[in-house]
Amino acid sequence: MAGRAGSLNRATFAWAVGRALRFAIGTCVVALILSTTLSGSAAERFATAAYIAAIFAAVALAIGRFLPNTAPDEAAVAPAFPAFLTSALVVVLFVSVIAGLVSQPGAETFVLIVCAVLVVVAVLVRCGAMSAFNASLTRGGLIVAASRYAVLIAVCALAIGALLGGYAGDVFVTFAFQVAVAATLLIAASLLTPTKAGIFVQKTYVRTIAVLDRLARGFVFERTASYAAIVAIAAIVPTSFLPEPYREPFAIAAYAAALAAAFGVAMECRRLRS
Repeated sequence: MAGRAGSLNRATFAWAVGRALRFAIGTCVVALILSTTLSGSAAERFATAAYIAAIFAAVALAIGRFLPNTAPDEAAVAPAFPAFLTSALVVVLFVSVIAGLVSQPGAETFVLIVCAVLVVVAVLVRCGAMSAFNASLTRGGLIVAASRYAVLIAVCALAIGALLGGYAGDVFVTFAFQVAVAATLLIAASLLTPTKAGIFVQKTYVRTIAVLDRLARGFVFERTASYAAIVAIAAIVPTSFLPEPYREPFAIAAYAAALAAAFGVAMECRRLRS
């Protein structure tokens, strides 16, 4: 059993490295095409992106030589998105991110490390380790799970900010601070849950959801969304030709109707999902 598990893990790692190699080659080709068609600093950025992708492709190819050629059976797995479009979107994302980071000091090393981490994450997802990790984080209720994920995101953002440095690092550090504040509020809410106030809030929430579900089953929100959309369109039309003092009330009415329509659509989606 242990030998079989080890073989499966090696095959999964080979699958992840193979996918990473294909994405790296696609990123390199697209970045080279863009670098030859553009000029100036944009061409230099994409040329550097192609250079980084080529380095990662060479490393992935070298690692793949020591891994088995067999990959996990994917015949039983239904693709959630067309494979061609998925690959194209991933390549475009990689090209955009790498080209945006090449001006940062030490960006080449950072990008290579991030790509290696993504390969490891793909292996963990394929092996089911991420599902087990998610189950351990979500144990204890929605608020506790949200607070744990918020702390995890804040720690990851701080680590990325420390690696990047400069303006990009400051952005990640600021984001980590904001997520940490949200995590603190969630932890405070989880501590208040067992109290009388928390129990009252929970009961009120359950009753409110029950009332909303009854209204949704009566197609109240479907009609609300339809009428609100009509009102929003009717209010937008006068704002296009009325002078400034008179268009503001119609704009406010259009915004309010759009919010009502969005709420109605959300509740209708909840009814269809349940």
